Formats: sequence, C-alpha cells, structure tokens
Amino acid sequence: MINIKAMLGLSYYTSELDEFLNEYDKTHLKLSASQQEEIEKYATVFLLRDHPNPSPLIKDTFWDTF
Repeated sequence: MINIKAMLGLSYYTSELDEFLNEYDKTHLKLSASQQEEIEKYATVFLLRDHPNPSPLIKDTFWDTF
C-alpha cells in the first residue's frame, strides 16, 4: 500500500512539550513508589476488563432464569 503522506513528505506535528516529555521519559526510567502502585492497580483493572472471568463464588442470579 502506498503511503501518500510519506511520499509527499508530510508528517504529524509534535509540539515542543511532547518532544520534551518523550525525551524525559526515555532518560528517567526509575518510577516512584506511587507510580509503581498505580501501574499495578490499573494492571489488574485492565486484565479484568480485557479478559472477563466470572467469579465462581456467584452461583445463581436473577438473570440465570431467562
């Protein structure tokens, strides 16, 4: 497939602030304790969102009769 944007020399605009933040992220790899806790918390949320697994503790619900 032909990439017309590349052929015409067009690219996406990246602000100076975005460039700074991307460079900062590359050079500051150590996470604080609160950042690590937040990553772990949301990893569980994302896992449950992406791979729903009904709890075996929930036996019968009202909707099972339909």
